[in-house]
Amino acid sequence: MRILDRYVWKELGPPLAIGVGVFTFFLFIDRIYQLTNLVITKNVPFHLVFSLLVFMLPPFLTLTLPMALLVAVLLVGGRLAGDLEVTALRAAGVSPLRLFRPFVVAAVLVTGLVLSLTLLVNPWAIGAFQQQLFKILQTRAASGLQERTFSAAFGQIVMYVEEMTPSQLALKGILVSDEREPERSRIILAREGRLLADEAQRRITLRFIDGSINETDVNDPRRFRHTAFSLYDMNLPVDSPLSGTTRDDKPERQLALGALLATAADLERQGQILTPYRVEFHKRFALPVAALVFTLVGFPLGIRAHRGGRALALCASFGIVVAYYIVFTSLEGMALSRRLPTGLAIWLPNIAFGLLGLGLIRATTTGVSAAWMDPVWRLSARGQRWRSRRAARPVSERRRDRLPRPCASTFIIDRYLVKQFLVLVGLGLLVGGVLFVVVDLLQTLDRFLRVKPALGLILQHFAYNMPGEVYKGLPLIVLISTVFLFLSLTRQRELDALKAAGMSLYRVSLPIFLAAFVISVLAVLFQEVALPELSTRAEEVDRVKIRGMLPRHLQRQNQIWYRTSDTRFLRMALLDPVEKSVEGLLVLDIDQRWRLLDRLDARKARWTPDGWQLSEGVIRRIDDANRVRSDAFAARLVVMPEHVDDFTAVQKPVDTLSYLEMRAFVAKLRESGHEVGKYLVQLYSRLSFPLVHVIMVLVGIPFALASPRSGGRAMGIAVAIVIAVGYWMLHSVALAFARADLLPPALAAWTANVVFAGLGTALFLNART
Repeated sequence: MRILDRYVWKELGPPLAIGVGVFTFFLFIDRIYQLTNLVITKNVPFHLVFSLLVFMLPPFLTLTLPMALLVAVLLVGGRLAGDLEVTALRAAGVSPLRLFRPFVVAAVLVTGLVLSLTLLVNPWAIGAFQQQLFKILQTRAASGLQERTFSAAFGQIVMYVEEMTPSQLALKGILVSDEREPERSRIILAREGRLLADEAQRRITLRFIDGSINETDVNDPRRFRHTAFSLYDMNLPVDSPLSGTTRDDKPERQLALGALLATAADLERQGQILTPYRVEFHKRFALPVAALVFTLVGFPLGIRAHRGGRALALCASFGIVVAYYIVFTSLEGMALSRRLPTGLAIWLPNIAFGLLGLGLIRATTTGVSAAWMDPVWRLSARGQRWRSRRAARPVSERRRDRLPRPCASTFIIDRYLVKQFLVLVGLGLLVGGVLFVVVDLLQTLDRFLRVKPALGLILQHFAYNMPGEVYKGLPLIVLISTVFLFLSLTRQRELDALKAAGMSLYRVSLPIFLAAFVISVLAVLFQEVALPELSTRAEEVDRVKIRGMLPRHLQRQNQIWYRTSDTRFLRMALLDPVEKSVEGLLVLDIDQRWRLLDRLDARKARWTPDGWQLSEGVIRRIDDANRVRSDAFAARLVVMPEHVDDFTAVQKPVDTLSYLEMRAFVAKLRESGHEVGKYLVQLYSRLSFPLVHVIMVLVGIPFALASPRSGGRAMGIAVAIVIAVGYWMLHSVALAFARADLLPPALAAWTANVVFAGLGTALFLNART
């Protein structure tokens, strides 16, 4: 019996390790480029960024360990059933319940590991992550400001600094435009300033000394307020440099267990709301138990999976994961809104799925009918019978007589290889979709609870966002599918049989290359046709329908600032180079002490040979006593030193543009004399990224063949993950260098493809054919 236990544990180890590696890497894919971009273009020290990556790992493992265990249990159980080992053990007097014991031991070990993460490691890691994030933000606050340069390092707050001390903490000559409220124009001028960081509150404050605040209504420029001050503090927004990551608004997540209980007790004595702390307490014990619950459900499904195939077992596992976390997050929301008792809400998913697992185990071990699964098995059996009847049809009915026999047999092999490859790719897409749903649901739960959108909007959120996120991980899916396929061909001796029949490695690989090429073509079509529309709809659902914000194209986010002389600043909301007109014109004149002298606001300005024709504007003059004199006008011709040709085109957001739209946009900016290097990087990346699927096949085949037979799939997948990490790191670093003007954009976009294509070609040509 000990031999049996060791045998099961040995079988569970590789798929568990593979699942943890693949799932965790999926979560990191989107962060690699952002982290390298912080190091290269934002001048953030590497050790800060690397430690940020390390602090992300424990919370990710809390999610991926139970999911990987479920997949491992289903795969191992399905293999034992498919190889009739379960039947042989029954004949030898070993019941499935006894076979279940090593699975339970593995589940208990994983549960203990996840429990140590939730109780000990995660609070420390989350706190350290937020602390490190604040250090990065503090570094960006200092390094993001440059003398005599307009900076948008703080989102919609534009800052200009005349002079900085070497420590970058003392500032002289400051102009700040607070554009967080589109309907209000708020300008702050000050002679001096200080950057103050409060690590305890994780807050960055800009202190102004000897200055003034000028506010006006954009819709009604006649409304104006001028306030002089000797000291004024402004808290700067500390948005995360990583997309999808914000400042943690759940302080209970950072507390150790003892501190969590003590804080909850203090809040209870003060009569304050302590539900979030109770929820966090129960979650730290309930989430680890998910590994044990998944094993209870997965084992009986796994040892019955031979009737439905391994693919059915994997689909069932992902269905279990999605159902569990949807129920878990929904009940957590009910607990936070105090519609259910906290303990009941958090533990109810474990109880329900645990009872389901116990029922399935009882049905498997004692022979109790599992009639509720009969429709699934009947449907699967019907499909198998249909395939068998089709394969048994006469040759004439299948029209094989139209083709020469060698060619027909070759096509049969090609169809077999492509089918196995596409099945693996489909399973990979399913894995990516499940990971996105689970992780995004846990991250957006607070927003959904706060906004309370309709169920249809939540479903639209997932439907529009999931394809784009899965598309980012498609190269990794293709790589792992290739490695899995050729490892299977090697271990089952199918590749040796094909070589003995006269088919070389090149001929065997040809259908896989063609399939990868088709995937690349489909990726191009998806990127050009579907992805922009999906991104637009996702933006509309998330920002407009759920958050109630204005559409992005209606928000004035790309205000253009200029300093045309030592004492003159100019801002434009929108510039039309064709009509030679400006909308939302603002002109500021200051003195040497950075005191405002004149302010000109105009709704529209059109360039004429005689000067600027202004409409619906106001000119204000401020004297030494801070008295304001206003001169409003409906239309006026004003002679200003600025010429329309001195201005450049407005930069527009390009995230949702297709390649053709982006190329036209870049051409338009280049014609107007605008710097287009930043956009060229994204333009060339749109061409290079789809081709990576073919390159992943080219690299994956020789590495799969070079993997030792003893290592099996674990070694192959480990190699695949290393390849993927290497590719994404090289690609991200190259793009970051291009954005920092250290590499040509075209070379940067194709660097990783060229390097890995050369590596794959060399290894593929040296492989035994």
